[in-house]
Amino acid sequence: MSKFTVAGVSTQHGITKVRFANDIVSRTKILAKGGHSPLELVELPKLMTKAEACQHLLDLGGVFNQWAELIIETQGKKEGNTVAATKPAKKAPAKTPAKAPAKAPVKAPAKQPKIAKPVKAEDDLEITEIKTLAEVMAEPALV
Repeated sequence: MSKFTVAGVSTQHGITKVRFANDIVSRTKILAKGGHSPLELVELPKLMTKAEACQHLLDLGGVFNQWAELIIETQGKKEGNTVAATKPAKKAPAKTPAKAPAKAPVKAPAKQPKIAKPVKAEDDLEITEIKTLAEVMAEPALV
């Protein structure tokens, strides 16, 4: 189980969290650089678990009184207890219906080859030219 020498509270983007560390100087710099404000960290009197550190913050009172509910909730989580009085329970996500067994993929019918439409001789210029040429060739030559 991890033990810490620093504990406190910080807020970033409107979200307040209980923080734990082992070096108050570097932790303060990191949180301040990240835009945490307000930032309240204190040195603990001895190495403490997260649950013990939360209790120490509650015992200190003062500035930590405004975050007592959050600290109690965090302490409950770290001790393995849930504190129902501090935060309303979230609704359980709606159950999704069980998935139907996967069906074998349906094969698409084979594409039918396109059948060329018959071309009428008078509609096709090449056929007309070929017929004319054939007729000319078939005529006896005049000499």
